[in-house]
Order: sequence, then C-alpha cells, then structure tokens
Amino acid sequence: MTIQKTAAPLREQIVEAIRREIINGSFRPGMRLKEKDLMEKFGVSRTVIREALRQMESERLVRIEPNVGPIVERLTVEVATELYEVREALECAIMRLAARRRDSTDIADMATLMVELRDSLHADVEDITAIKDRFYALLVSISRNHTIGEMLQNVQTRISQLRRLTLSSPGRGEQMLQEIQAMVDAVVDGDEVRALERARTHVHIARDIALAHLRSETPESLSGTEYPEPEGARL
Repeated sequence: MTIQKTAAPLREQIVEAIRREIINGSFRPGMRLKEKDLMEKFGVSRTVIREALRQMESERLVRIEPNVGPIVERLTVEVATELYEVREALECAIMRLAARRRDSTDIADMATLMVELRDSLHADVEDITAIKDRFYALLVSISRNHTIGEMLQNVQTRISQLRRLTLSSPGRGEQMLQEIQAMVDAVVDGDEVRALERARTHVHIARDIALAHLRSETPESLSGTEYPEPEGARL
C-alpha cells in the first residue's frame, strides 16, 4: 500500500493510514508493528514511520514495549469504562448546546447527513464510521464549542476499535439510526433536556455492547500477551 502524496504532511497521512488499519481490524490489539514492514507497506522512510508511531503512542492507540517495540494498544474493561464515562459527559454537553444554538441552516445540514447515514447502513463499517464522524463534527459546529469537540475527538480516537465492534453488532445499524434520529429531533425542537437524555441513551447502548465484548474475551487475551498473528497478515 503506497501512500498518495498530498498537501497534508506525510507524517499525518501515515498516522491516518495506521489509524484506519487499527479501526478496521487489520492491525489487531496486541499485534506488533514492525518498522521495516510498515516502511514497505506505506512506501515511506523509517523516520516518518517513527514520527507517526510516536504520535500514535501519544493518542494511546499504540504502546512502545521495551525490547519489543510498537504494539497496538488493547483496552481493558476498566479503561474502556472510563472512556465511555467521559464520552457521555462530552456528548451530552454538545447535544445540549446544539439544541440551544441551532439555526435553520444547521437543521437543513442535519437532515442531509441523516439521509446519508440512512443510505450507508448496508455499507462497510469504515464508511458508516466516517459518516458518523461527520455527523459529530456537525454537532460540534452547531454547539459553537470547539473545545468540547476536540476533547470528544480524542476520546473517540481512543475507543476507535470498540466503535467498530459496536457498529458490527447484529441489528445495531437500524437501532443506531433510530437513536441518532431521536437526538436530531430533540435538537431541531430546541429541547436541551431531551437532547441530553437521547445522547446519554445512545452512549450507554454503545458502551454496553463494547464492554460485553471485552468481558467475553479469554483471560489470555486480557493478559497483555500478543494475539497470534493471522496467516498472511504479518507486519
């Protein structure tokens, strides 16, 4: 996979590429990321790979193990619970402000994105996630509070692996659409309390699916040892 050079700094392109591989499950929790193989995969220098991995470490998507090297981070039940608690607080705040500050243009923009989201339900998880990210970006814009948005983006990044799992859950797509539509309706109506409650419900359902998955993993997968690398997928 060769990176297409664009106006964005090369390091940022590599960070985004590695993040996508983590989100879509190609780079699994506990998997070792070998610099040489990443260089060959993305067609960039060792310096760029190391810079990207340092940024991924700061985002806590990758950890650097002594005498081992970079490994895809694995969320524990405890850390995931904390992240969903923070996500709940931030998302509720954004929804409350969005309901207070939305205007007619915002309402039209939300309606457009809801159509896209509805049409994407049978697409792959990566496409659905991308549209959901755009939806949250719109809500941040409507809330007129980008500081909260930056904090929420950080949390969403750290739970990116779990978002993929929740969206892949059977029947989750249609249920998610109903939850988000309820959030939008509350914002359109300017009902801050209802918007906050709908956001809380949405986060709680996603949290419960994610934590159930983590708790179902074997003790070995939670011990910190690496997952076996699948045949043909060594890095």
